[in-house]
Amino acid sequence: MATMASTYNPQVLSSREKLWSNEEGGQPSREHALATKPARLAQASRRHSPSISSRAVLFYCLNSLHQTLSWSLLVAAGVFLVLFGLQFPHAEKLDRARLIGIFHQVGDPLVVMALIWIQSMWSDFSFTCYLPLGFGLGGLVVRSGMKKAFAPMLRALRPERRSARAATPAPMVFFSDKEIEAGVAVDSERARRDLVKRYKEIESALLGAKRRQCTFLSIDVAGSTRMKENERELPVTVTFQAYMKMLEDVFTLHSAWKTAWTPDGVMVCFLDTDLAVAAAQAVLRRLRTFNRTENLLRSRISVRCGLHEGEVPIFEDSKLEKIAHQVLDVTGHMQKHANPDTLWVSAEVVERLEEQEGFRPASKPVDGHQVYEWSPCLIPPDQTPVVLPPPAKAGNADPTWA
Repeated sequence: MATMASTYNPQVLSSREKLWSNEEGGQPSREHALATKPARLAQASRRHSPSISSRAVLFYCLNSLHQTLSWSLLVAAGVFLVLFGLQFPHAEKLDRARLIGIFHQVGDPLVVMALIWIQSMWSDFSFTCYLPLGFGLGGLVVRSGMKKAFAPMLRALRPERRSARAATPAPMVFFSDKEIEAGVAVDSERARRDLVKRYKEIESALLGAKRRQCTFLSIDVAGSTRMKENERELPVTVTFQAYMKMLEDVFTLHSAWKTAWTPDGVMVCFLDTDLAVAAAQAVLRRLRTFNRTENLLRSRISVRCGLHEGEVPIFEDSKLEKIAHQVLDVTGHMQKHANPDTLWVSAEVVERLEEQEGFRPASKPVDGHQVYEWSPCLIPPDQTPVVLPPPAKAGNADPTWA
């Protein structure tokens, strides 16, 4: 009967007729056979695959038992809690209710049996009125423990749910070897449109992110590798730790917002341009005294400073070393092109400064920006503080400011 049913199935006859009918005389079409092969294989696999597995049957049986016991314990606990509450003053017509009568018929015999059993073991038992409460709370505790016991078994036997869309075979899309190696995941025009839409939404959100007007200061030690040659480890460590401590004190005094340290340099972010310039000038001024009093090396420490400003998408929780922006690149390039013991500042920053004395045009532009240079040596003599150098100490070949 199964063979006859499949023979006279209209769908099977229709597919066979389409497969073998041809304008040339009834020969099968190779293109049509290749096109319908995946569908015929999927149909055959669905026809021979079992509809319900033993794992699903066991899961539904165990789940039914769990639900039955859970609701039974919940109802029983509710009945005993109601009986305990009826011991307190209440309306008389409540006792005449049919449901309350059923509660008494079910619960009272169990309470009496439990009382007889308890009094046989403990004759002085005087907490009879609390037995319904004990039964109710005990039922809730047992229900909670039963749920914890059934949960891992149900989780292990739970069948995987497949949506109707997942059950429908996806269209077959073929990629070249290069596309497969590149990890191509877009397998339909609809998926491509969705990705393009999401990309546009993300792009608009990033473009609309809040930007801050920040001033960045880059400081680096000039010739640090050459300075450390033929020097003992202890003087190098002590000197550079003191140098970094001096920079930290200057940045704290001038309200630096964020800092990112490198072995011999630092990038600092300020929210005020005048404070950023003042911090760089303070570093260059303090470096004179530092080389005379705290530098234990045979050569003095000389630094290059670069400063630039611009709007950057930076937030309170942003790490400065993770920010990739053109403003930071320009700042770093100014520092690299600056002369030792000088500060190079873009013309845009100098125009906004309240105090512009001591700045002079630099020798060349940087990244298309006109640059101004500042150095303690360029300050007029009447504005230069007079500092008497202490006696030269051993170990420093250049104790004075050269």
